[in-house]
Amino acid sequence: MMKTLKILFVGIILLAGCSKEKTGNTSVPVKENDVPKITSPEYTDQLLFVDKNNYQILTSDSATFSSSDTHIQITSSGLIKRLTSAEIAPIDITWKNTANPKTTIYALGATDINQDLPYKHYQGALATNALAAYQQGWKTLQTFPAKDETYAIVLRHADASNGVDFSVNHSYMGPANWWKSADSTLARQLNNQGIQRATILGQVFKDLGYPIKRVVTSEFNRSRETAKLMNTSALPIIDGRINHLSYTVYPYGLYKGMIAIMQEQPVDNQITLIIAHHPINELRAATGYPSFPDVSPFNWTGAYLIKISPDKSVTYLGAISWAMFKYWRDIKLHQL
Repeated sequence: MMKTLKILFVGIILLAGCSKEKTGNTSVPVKENDVPKITSPEYTDQLLFVDKNNYQILTSDSATFSSSDTHIQITSSGLIKRLTSAEIAPIDITWKNTANPKTTIYALGATDINQDLPYKHYQGALATNALAAYQQGWKTLQTFPAKDETYAIVLRHADASNGVDFSVNHSYMGPANWWKSADSTLARQLNNQGIQRATILGQVFKDLGYPIKRVVTSEFNRSRETAKLMNTSALPIIDGRINHLSYTVYPYGLYKGMIAIMQEQPVDNQITLIIAHHPINELRAATGYPSFPDVSPFNWTGAYLIKISPDKSVTYLGAISWAMFKYWRDIKLHQL
């Protein structure tokens, strides 16, 4: 009799310490103090990589979802209908079957197809594999810069939809040095968001302690102005080899100009910031650097991370959008 009561007592304790959680059509016991989780395989290191439209968030428990961010369209069931490429949006999650508080996660538009105005008017070739480029960049960013390594950050200038480059609408040479002008009737200039994002990115780099020793920009004012607003401690060097194709002085193209500039940098465990233009990422004709994808995402104020080895060979380490740099800074400083 005592043995039977003992078994019954143990069974009651085990039942009291467990509840049921539904996973698909199967019920499995879980402890009441277990924290519900995001089970989507694309959720890695505090960032959800949304690689398509109509992306369904998967969770270990029932929940409702919402976001006030204008870059994302999400239903209460967690279906992300659209997320602007390269942007990061917060998603608030309210769990239905637990006493846990609300959870906020962050999602990256890891595509190159969902561009908002005015960016969509200035996009080049679509990325070959935006998801892989962003995942690689996010992984690199968490240990960047590694000790005793030399790097380049290849940045596309900040958002610039103000005006039109002279050569786009004219077949003659035009005013002298029009491409260097700050006049929007002669050359495209930064817009208000570009001014804001360049300024913020400069502060982000300072907060992250990036040892930027050298800054190289194209001759275009939108590139030089990005460098000025970022306000690094290095005096910018102007180099026409990475000019936009609307006025180029280098017959071999921006990509080979970028490679030449990187190979000229000293290997000194510092960072060179190169501020250039979109066509630099369209590398279909490039050879000799198998680490580079054919075409990678390169939104305004977004970048590639590059390692420069002692033998002056260079290795592509992934793509980072402006939002990714800022989000990583916020994690480091505020533990979001």
